[in-house]
Amino acid sequence: MIELPLVSCIMPTANRQKYIPFAIQYFLAQDYPNAELVIIDDGKEPAYSLIPDNPKIKYFYSEPIGTIGIKRNKACEKAEGEFIMHWDDDDWYAPDWISRQVEAQNKSGADITGLNQVIFYSPSIEKRWMYMDTDQEKPWLCGATMAYRKYFWEKHPFIDIQVGEDYDFVWNSGAKIFAMDYIHGFVAILHAHNTSIKPVENPKHKKQAVGWKEPTQETES
Repeated sequence: MIELPLVSCIMPTANRQKYIPFAIQYFLAQDYPNAELVIIDDGKEPAYSLIPDNPKIKYFYSEPIGTIGIKRNKACEKAEGEFIMHWDDDDWYAPDWISRQVEAQNKSGADITGLNQVIFYSPSIEKRWMYMDTDQEKPWLCGATMAYRKYFWEKHPFIDIQVGEDYDFVWNSGAKIFAMDYIHGFVAILHAHNTSIKPVENPKHKKQAVGWKEPTQETES
Protein backbone atom coordinates (compact mmCIF):
# COMPACT_ATOMS: atom_id res chain seq x y z
CA MET A 1 0.00 0.00 0.00
CA ILE A 2 1.15 3.53 -0.78
CA GLU A 3 1.48 5.61 2.37
CA LEU A 4 -0.57 8.78 2.33
CA PRO A 5 1.43 12.01 2.58
CA LEU A 6 1.71 13.53 6.03
CA VAL A 7 -0.55 16.52 6.64
CA SER A 8 0.36 19.10 9.28
CA CYS A 9 -2.59 21.02 10.69
CA ILE A 10 -1.29 24.20 12.31
CA MET A 11 -3.14 25.83 15.19
CA PRO A 12 -1.81 29.10 16.64
CA THR A 13 -3.62 29.84 19.90
CA ALA A 14 -3.51 31.99 23.03
CA ASN A 15 -5.88 32.16 25.99
CA ARG A 16 -8.39 29.94 24.22
CA GLN A 17 -8.73 27.17 26.82
CA LYS A 18 -12.49 27.24 26.24
CA TYR A 19 -12.11 26.21 22.60
CA ILE A 20 -8.96 24.04 22.49
CA PRO A 21 -10.64 20.75 23.54
CA PHE A 22 -13.16 21.07 20.72
CA ALA A 23 -10.47 21.84 18.13
CA ILE A 24 -8.54 18.75 19.23
CA GLN A 25 -11.71 16.66 19.16
CA TYR A 26 -12.45 17.71 15.57
CA PHE A 27 -8.88 16.85 14.56
CA LEU A 28 -8.87 13.41 16.21
CA ALA A 29 -12.18 12.60 14.49
CA GLN A 30 -10.66 13.01 11.03
CA ASP A 31 -10.80 10.02 8.69
CA TYR A 32 -7.42 10.86 7.17
CA PRO A 33 -4.90 8.62 9.00
CA ASN A 34 -1.59 10.38 8.40
CA ALA A 35 -1.90 13.79 10.04
CA GLU A 36 -0.43 15.78 12.90
CA LEU A 37 -1.77 18.77 14.83
CA VAL A 38 0.86 21.41 15.59
CA ILE A 39 -0.28 23.76 18.35
CA ILE A 40 1.63 26.98 19.01
CA ASP A 41 0.49 28.55 22.29
CA ASP A 42 1.81 31.83 23.67
CA GLY A 43 -1.05 32.68 26.02
CA LYS A 44 -0.84 33.84 29.62
CA GLU A 45 -1.17 30.30 30.92
CA PRO A 46 -0.14 27.09 29.15
CA ALA A 47 -2.85 24.63 28.16
CA TYR A 48 -0.89 21.47 28.98
CA SER A 49 -3.75 19.98 30.98
CA LEU A 50 -6.01 20.12 27.91
CA ILE A 51 -3.62 18.33 25.57
CA PRO A 52 -4.14 14.56 25.32
CA ASP A 53 -1.19 12.20 25.25
CA ASN A 54 -1.34 11.41 21.56
CA PRO A 55 1.60 11.15 19.13
CA LYS A 56 -0.41 13.01 16.51
CA ILE A 57 -0.56 16.15 18.65
CA LYS A 58 2.49 18.38 19.09
CA TYR A 59 2.10 21.17 21.61
CA PHE A 60 4.57 24.05 21.96
CA TYR A 61 4.25 26.71 24.65
CA SER A 62 6.37 29.84 24.91
CA GLU A 63 6.44 33.44 26.02
CA PRO A 64 4.58 35.83 23.67
CA ILE A 65 5.78 35.28 20.12
CA GLY A 66 4.14 38.15 18.28
CA THR A 67 1.49 38.48 15.61
CA ILE A 68 -0.61 35.74 14.05
CA GLY A 69 1.62 35.96 10.98
CA ILE A 70 4.72 35.18 13.05
CA LYS A 71 2.92 32.41 14.93
CA ARG A 72 1.84 30.80 11.65
CA ASN A 73 5.45 30.84 10.51
CA LYS A 74 6.56 29.19 13.76
CA ALA A 75 3.95 26.50 13.30
CA CYS A 76 5.00 25.91 9.69
CA GLU A 77 8.62 25.56 10.84
CA LYS A 78 7.58 22.84 13.29
CA ALA A 79 5.37 21.10 10.72
CA GLU A 80 6.80 17.90 9.28
CA GLY A 81 4.14 17.29 6.66
CA GLU A 82 4.19 17.72 2.91
CA PHE A 83 0.88 19.54 3.22
CA ILE A 84 0.05 22.29 5.69
CA MET A 85 -3.54 23.05 6.63
CA HIS A 86 -4.87 25.80 8.84
CA TRP A 87 -6.76 24.58 11.87
CA ASP A 88 -8.36 27.46 13.74
CA ASP A 89 -8.90 26.82 17.44
CA ASP A 90 -12.50 28.07 17.50
CA ASP A 91 -14.07 26.72 14.29
CA TRP A 92 -15.76 23.46 13.25
CA TYR A 93 -14.28 21.02 10.70
CA ALA A 94 -16.09 18.01 9.25
CA PRO A 95 -14.53 14.56 9.87
CA ASP A 96 -13.48 14.27 6.23
CA TRP A 97 -12.09 17.80 5.95
CA ILE A 98 -8.43 16.78 5.66
CA SER A 99 -9.24 14.09 3.09
CA ARG A 100 -11.17 16.56 0.99
CA GLN A 101 -8.38 19.12 1.17
CA VAL A 102 -5.71 16.63 0.11
CA GLU A 103 -7.92 15.61 -2.81
CA ALA A 104 -8.37 19.26 -3.81
CA GLN A 105 -4.63 19.89 -3.62
CA ASN A 106 -3.78 16.87 -5.76
CA LYS A 107 -6.49 17.35 -8.39
CA SER A 108 -6.50 21.14 -8.80
CA GLY A 109 -2.78 21.77 -9.17
CA ALA A 110 -3.31 24.96 -7.14
CA ASP A 111 -0.81 26.44 -4.71
CA ILE A 112 -3.49 27.26 -2.14
CA THR A 113 -6.89 25.62 -1.72
CA GLY A 114 -9.76 26.58 0.57
CA LEU A 115 -13.28 27.96 0.66
CA ASN A 116 -14.54 31.21 -0.82
CA GLN A 117 -18.06 30.58 0.51
CA VAL A 118 -18.20 30.18 4.26
CA ILE A 119 -20.95 29.55 6.78
CA PHE A 120 -20.57 31.86 9.79
CA TYR A 121 -22.42 31.18 13.02
CA SER A 122 -22.83 33.50 16.00
CA PRO A 123 -23.88 31.53 19.12
CA SER A 124 -24.57 34.70 21.10
CA ILE A 125 -27.37 35.81 18.79
CA GLU A 126 -28.10 32.43 17.18
CA LYS A 127 -27.66 33.77 13.65
CA ARG A 128 -26.07 32.13 10.63
CA TRP A 129 -24.80 33.69 7.40
CA MET A 130 -23.26 32.61 4.14
CA TYR A 131 -20.17 34.68 3.32
CA MET A 132 -19.56 34.83 -0.44
CA ASP A 133 -16.63 36.21 -2.40
CA THR A 134 -17.58 38.10 -5.54
CA ASP A 135 -14.32 39.90 -6.29
CA GLN A 136 -12.85 38.80 -9.63
CA GLU A 137 -9.80 41.08 -9.39
CA LYS A 138 -8.61 39.79 -6.01
CA PRO A 139 -10.18 36.40 -5.32
CA TRP A 140 -10.45 35.49 -1.63
CA LEU A 141 -10.07 32.30 0.36
CA CYS A 142 -11.01 31.97 4.01
CA GLY A 143 -7.81 31.81 6.06
CA ALA A 144 -9.13 29.15 8.41
CA THR A 145 -9.68 26.81 5.43
CA MET A 146 -6.38 27.23 3.60
CA ALA A 147 -4.14 24.35 2.58
CA TYR A 148 -0.81 24.44 0.73
CA ARG A 149 2.40 22.50 0.39
CA LYS A 150 5.19 23.31 2.82
CA TYR A 151 7.60 24.21 0.04
CA PHE A 152 5.21 26.94 -1.12
CA TRP A 153 5.21 28.47 2.37
CA GLU A 154 9.01 28.30 2.48
CA LYS A 155 9.07 30.59 -0.57
CA HIS A 156 6.25 32.82 0.73
CA PRO A 157 6.24 33.05 4.55
CA PHE A 158 3.51 35.01 6.29
CA ILE A 159 4.12 38.68 6.98
CA ASP A 160 4.31 40.09 10.49
CA ILE A 161 0.77 41.39 10.99
CA GLN A 162 -2.05 40.43 13.37
CA VAL A 163 -5.03 40.67 11.00
CA GLY A 164 -4.98 39.94 7.27
CA GLU A 165 -1.85 37.81 7.03
CA ASP A 166 -3.90 35.21 5.16
CA TYR A 167 -5.18 37.79 2.65
CA ASP A 168 -1.60 38.86 1.95
CA PHE A 169 -0.55 35.22 1.57
CA VAL A 170 -3.13 34.75 -1.18
CA TRP A 171 -2.86 38.08 -2.94
CA ASN A 172 0.87 38.88 -2.82
CA SER A 173 2.44 35.45 -3.26
CA GLY A 174 1.39 35.03 -6.88
CA ALA A 175 -0.41 31.84 -5.86
CA LYS A 176 -2.72 29.88 -8.08
CA ILE A 177 -5.79 29.32 -5.91
CA PHE A 178 -8.67 26.87 -6.03
CA ALA A 179 -11.98 27.35 -4.21
CA MET A 180 -13.48 24.09 -2.97
CA ASP A 181 -17.24 23.57 -3.08
CA TYR A 182 -17.41 21.71 0.24
CA ILE A 183 -19.19 24.52 2.06
CA HIS A 184 -20.78 22.20 4.64
CA GLY A 185 -17.36 20.92 5.70
CA PHE A 186 -16.51 23.99 7.76
CA VAL A 187 -18.30 26.47 10.03
CA ALA A 188 -16.64 29.66 11.28
CA ILE A 189 -17.74 30.59 14.78
CA LEU A 190 -18.14 34.28 15.56
CA HIS A 191 -17.40 35.53 19.06
CA ALA A 192 -16.00 38.57 20.83
CA HIS A 193 -12.37 37.46 20.56
CA ASN A 194 -12.01 36.53 16.88
CA THR A 195 -8.72 37.63 15.36
CA SER A 196 -9.94 37.26 11.78
CA ILE A 197 -12.06 39.82 9.99
CA LYS A 198 -15.75 39.13 10.55
CA PRO A 199 -17.99 39.23 7.47
CA VAL A 200 -19.94 42.24 8.70
CA GLU A 201 -16.69 44.20 9.03
CA ASN A 202 -15.36 43.61 5.52
CA PRO A 203 -17.24 45.52 2.80
CA LYS A 204 -15.05 44.04 0.05
CA HIS A 205 -17.07 40.85 0.00
CA LYS A 206 -20.76 40.22 -0.44
CA LYS A 207 -22.53 38.58 2.48
CA GLN A 208 -26.04 37.26 2.27
CA ALA A 209 -28.24 35.39 4.73
CA VAL A 210 -29.10 31.87 3.67
CA GLY A 211 -31.28 29.05 4.87
CA TRP A 212 -29.53 26.73 7.29
CA LYS A 213 -29.30 23.03 7.83
CA GLU A 214 -27.02 21.33 10.32
CA PRO A 215 -23.57 20.58 8.78
CA THR A 216 -23.13 16.94 7.85
CA GLN A 217 -20.51 14.73 6.27
CA GLU A 218 -22.35 14.86 2.96
CA THR A 219 -20.24 16.00 0.07
CA GLU A 220 -21.24 18.43 -2.62
CA SER A 221 -20.45 18.00 -6.27
